[in-house]
Amino acid sequence: MSRHPGPPRVFERLADDYRARPGYPDALVERLSELAGPGRPVVDLGAGTGLLAAPLARAGHPVLAVEPARAMLAVCAETCSGLTVTPVLAPAESTGLRDIQAGLVLLADAVHWVRPDAAGAEASRLLAPDGVAAVVAPEPMDTPFMRGLRALLVASNPKAGSLSSGARTRQFLALAAGTGRPQEEVWEQRVVLPSDALRRVIRSLSYGGPALGPAQLGQLLDQVEALGAREGREWARVLKLCWLRRGRRSRRTRTHRPRP
Repeated sequence: MSRHPGPPRVFERLADDYRARPGYPDALVERLSELAGPGRPVVDLGAGTGLLAAPLARAGHPVLAVEPARAMLAVCAETCSGLTVTPVLAPAESTGLRDIQAGLVLLADAVHWVRPDAAGAEASRLLAPDGVAAVVAPEPMDTPFMRGLRALLVASNPKAGSLSSGARTRQFLALAAGTGRPQEEVWEQRVVLPSDALRRVIRSLSYGGPALGPAQLGQLLDQVEALGAREGREWARVLKLCWLRRGRRSRRTRTHRPRP
């Protein structure tokens, strides 16, 4: 395991509950693998517990899983045991990696936690001349349960409504892959979570569990439980994949829906 000093992160407290988070759709993993190119290296910035590092390694890619939180990286190493995944303890802005000519440098559900200018410059250094820089940004779908969940989160912590990824994504991609218009592809994910898994997912949210006192968190979890009993516990998200291949222009927008 490569080592790099990093600042204390709230994510050190989230690693165990992160285990309850749903993985990404297989079709999205296949698309990322296609963008990277067969067998080419992938750098997963802000890799967390390996939700994309593991399936991309299974798809035949050597993956550098870059994560600044030791506890998260430990779960990632466990999840990716036996796979071609190298855990790297480092921030996205300064990985310490050599020039590896990556086919893909990826930020998944992490662009709002990094400095997009510095992370983009680092991605540019790591990308091959024809490599792809990509950002996956999840947003809640407009369903009764997800609307209610968002309202409960914002009521408990107003900062939960302030996360925005659009401008950061554009800055990261521009610095990582140069001029051109990124391509956007939209995927839908719907997963019904058991009650215990839902509670753990809520605790794993950085503006949820760690940001609230025990009494406030307990109240939020009870409210989410009641909401789930009324509306179902379907974790429904839109996954926006924005990508730009170095040296090429892309203009299309594609929407993907779950397979039957």
